Order: sequence, then structure tokens, then C-alpha cells
Amino acid sequence: MLVNPADYSWRRKIFRVVFLQGILTVLLGLVGIWAGSVVVGKSAFIGGVIAVLPSYYLASRMSVSYPEKPIASLKRIYLGAFIKILYTLVLFGLAIKYLDIQFVVMISSYFVVTLTNWFSLRFLDLSEQG
Repeated sequence: MLVNPADYSWRRKIFRVVFLQGILTVLLGLVGIWAGSVVVGKSAFIGGVIAVLPSYYLASRMSVSYPEKPIASLKRIYLGAFIKILYTLVLFGLAIKYLDIQFVVMISSYFVVTLTNWFSLRFLDLSEQG
């Protein structure tokens, strides 16, 4: 059975949000370098990356669905969300342990990028007709 690509326009929208998060991450890093120092810029960039990588993972996982198996698809999303949380915690742990960063800048950048995700999803129409 052929599937109309328009039926999956919500997938493009979700990946667009992740792409915007990536752009914001780079901008935060550059502003940090410009306004502070290399360490501030690196900390801001790392915080953004910690937000973007797990978001990309979950978006990738959500983009694979099985309409004929809705329960399996839902379980896949829940497991993906749980793994995303673990992935985020591991990235924070690695950054804190091994990188020379400013924690407050890193966590602030993480929250700004994550808030961007929430706000953009608020304004996107993710219906199949949108």
C-alpha cells in the first residue's frame, strides 16, 4: 500500500524543531564566547548539545510508527522517552566529570534550548492535515 507523504508532515515539523534547537545551540555558544570567554561559550554550547542530542534521538524514534500496531507504537515512544532521560543524565555526568565547563552556564543553556522545544511545539500544528 502506498502512503501519501503529506500524511507524515508532522515528522518534518518535529525534525525542524530539533534543527532550530541546533541553531540556537550554536548561537548560544557564539554569544557566550563574545560576551564572556571561550569557557563560557563552550559551556553554553555543551548545554545546548545535551538538549539537542536526546531530542534528536526521541524524534528519530517517534518518526517510526506502525499504524497497524498502535500499542506497539505507544510502547516504543514511552521507551524512547525513558531512554532520552537516561541519555540526558549520562551526557550531563560526562560533561561535569570530564569537561572544563561552568555549570550554571551549561544548565542555563540546556534549559533555554529545552524551552525552545516546548514553545515551538506549542505553535506547531502536528495534525496529519497540518
